[in-house]
Amino acid sequence: MVTVRAQPSARPPGAPAATRLVRTGWVMVALLPVAFVAASVLGDWLLSRQGHDSGDPDLPLGVVLRAGLPALLLVLTPLGLTVWCGWRVRGRGDRRGIALMVVGSTLGLGLLFLNLAPLLISALL
Repeated sequence: MVTVRAQPSARPPGAPAATRLVRTGWVMVALLPVAFVAASVLGDWLLSRQGHDSGDPDLPLGVVLRAGLPALLLVLTPLGLTVWCGWRVRGRGDRRGIALMVVGSTLGLGLLFLNLAPLLISALL
């Protein structure tokens, strides 16, 4: 009689779903340039709908917020989804989720800082 033992798997039990989430997370990172262009177009369009040009030096704070926040949310959405995918992958016991969380959060916080720093500096000066 032949006894067959199951070999220990190299991947955790949720590996196919984790692989799909890893792929989705990296696709979200790859979509960042598209989201950036779309956010730029949206921000310029929202400024023009309020009667201002994007090159105006002295824009009122309310105008900047009404045009900038939706555009900022649009550019941060893929990065938020990247962090979410990384969190889900890590929750399934796969270490590949850590890279997604680090890349998504680092890029997201960097873009948030780059977009809010000029606004904060102009408000303080």
